[in-house]
Amino acid sequence: MQKNKKLILAISILLLISFVWGCAPKEKKTVKIAFIGPLTGPNAAVGIGAKNSFELKVNEVLEKGDYPYKIEVIYEDDASDPATGVSAANKVCSDPDVVAAATHWNSPVGLATIDVFHKFGVAQVFWGTIHKDITYKNCYPEVTRVIPLSVHSNELAAEWAINKFNRKTWVIIHDTTDYGTRNRDEITESINKRGGVILGTFGVTVGQQDFMAILSKIKELNPDVIYYGGVVTEAALIRTQSMKVGLDKVLFMTIPGSQSDTFGKIAGKSAEGSFCSGTFDVNSTEIGRKFVEKYNAKYKEPFEQNGPYAYDAAGIILQAIKAVGPDRAKIVEYIRTHDYEGVLGVTHFDKCGQTTTGGLTMYVNQDQKWVRWEDSEYASGKRKLPWEK
Repeated sequence: MQKNKKLILAISILLLISFVWGCAPKEKKTVKIAFIGPLTGPNAAVGIGAKNSFELKVNEVLEKGDYPYKIEVIYEDDASDPATGVSAANKVCSDPDVVAAATHWNSPVGLATIDVFHKFGVAQVFWGTIHKDITYKNCYPEVTRVIPLSVHSNELAAEWAINKFNRKTWVIIHDTTDYGTRNRDEITESINKRGGVILGTFGVTVGQQDFMAILSKIKELNPDVIYYGGVVTEAALIRTQSMKVGLDKVLFMTIPGSQSDTFGKIAGKSAEGSFCSGTFDVNSTEIGRKFVEKYNAKYKEPFEQNGPYAYDAAGIILQAIKAVGPDRAKIVEYIRTHDYEGVLGVTHFDKCGQTTTGGLTMYVNQDQKWVRWEDSEYASGKRKLPWEK
C-alpha cells in the first residue's frame, strides 16, 4: 500500500511537471534580416536616415508583442561603392539565417548586387535606387523596389520646366556613373518630346570639386535651365559655383539623388529657388505625418527623402515572414505577389518587382530646405523665382 502511494505521488509529480512545462511560453525563433546602405561617405546622411526608419518600423512591430518571431537586424555599410556593396551582399547572403534584406540608395551599387541576391535566393527589397535595369534587365524574382523609376522623375522635371515655366533651352550636366548616364538619356528624351532645345551636355566625375571651367562654357550658351543628373554633393557644388559665374537667372533642376538636406547645407543661400523632381511627400497623408512624428521623437538625424521607403521596406519584409515563415523561397514569392499598405499607401509590384505606386513630388528649395511646391512661398507669389527677378 505504501509503495502504491509513493508510485501515485511520483506519477502525479511527473504529470504536474509535464503540464507546467507544456504551459510555459515557447521561446520564439530568432530570424535575421539585413539592411544595407551608405552609412559612411558623402551620402551617409541619406543612409543613416533610411537605417533609422527601417529600425523604427522593426521596433514598432516587435513592441506589440504578438509577432511570432524574434527579429535580429544585420546592418551593413555599402559606402555608396559597388565593390563594398557586393562584399556586404555576400556577407549577409552567406549567413543561412538571413532571409531577406532591404538595400541600397545608389543605383551603381544596386546593379552590382542583384546577381548576388539572385544567386543565394534571398529577397532584396530596394528602398532606394532609380535605375530601370535593377528591376527590368533580368527580372529576378528576388528583386523588388518600392521607389519609382528615374524615367518618371525626369518626365516630371521636363514637364514642369517646359510646360509650366516655359523654360525651353537646356544644358545637361550629369555624373559619368551608370546612374548619371541613364538620367542624361532619359531627360534628353523627355526634353525632345516636349519641343525643348538642348544647348550642351557635360559629364563630370563623382568626387569632382571644381566645375568653374564647365560653368564658364555654359554661361556663354545662356540656357534657361541647368539640369544636374547625379547625387547631392556635386549638385550643391555645381549650384554654388554656377551662381558665382553669374548663372543666377536660370532654373536649376535636379533629381531624387539630390533630394537631401545636405544640398542646402553645402550650397547655403545659393540653394534658394532650386528645383528637385523628387520622391513621395510623406507629409501629404495622415499616416505619413504620424511617421514623421514618431521618427522625430526618437532620432536626431533627418530621415531624408528615402526614410519612408526604408520604413515600408521593413514592413514588407516583416509581413512576408509572418505570413510564410523564415523560408527564403517562400518569402521571395510572397513579397512579389502581395500588396503592402503602409506609409506610402498601397505598394503593388509588377511582374518584375517594380512598384507601380510610390509617388513623385516637385520640390523647390526655400531657406535651404526642399519644400513641396504647393506649400512654398514661390507658389503663393510671396517670393519670386530666379528668372523673375
